[in-house]
Amino acid sequence: MLAIFTHTPMWVWLLLILLIYLGAKQSRDRHVSKNKAFILPIVMIVFSLHGVMSNFGGSFDSLLFWSVSFIATLLIGVLIFPSQQARFDESTQCYFIKGSWRPLFLILGIFTIKYTVGVMESMQSDLLSLSFFVDGLSLLYGFFSGVFAARSVSLWRLSHQTQAYPSP
Repeated sequence: MLAIFTHTPMWVWLLLILLIYLGAKQSRDRHVSKNKAFILPIVMIVFSLHGVMSNFGGSFDSLLFWSVSFIATLLIGVLIFPSQQARFDESTQCYFIKGSWRPLFLILGIFTIKYTVGVMESMQSDLLSLSFFVDGLSLLYGFFSGVFAARSVSLWRLSHQTQAYPSP
């Protein structure tokens, strides 16, 4: 087990530190400009989709499972994400977002899947040749991305509601 960690390239640990930092920043209440609010979710969705493409060769099944999970989670998430966790100020074009540890856990979830699959690939694990295993991992990737996307859609809707109904 120790060999796995010692043979992991240094850039992977640096990436993990950066991701933990970005996730921890999300735990504090903050003001975020309208454009910056969407950078992290887009990066994490791309990171997730890249995981499916690079680890599973972009097979039809893996992309299908990622897409179904992504869309289902997005649709469900948009319905249940409380909009009171954020406010949009039209005059400054900034969101006030209440802190949450949820983004850190989502980030770590995507990282953990990518890291685990990378280790399994280097060990030439037979599990990666089983379609149900690959499909399950693709579902997880899609789920994490769908949560990020749902949060982004909720913020986008919030800013458009504010623009449509300006405060007096």
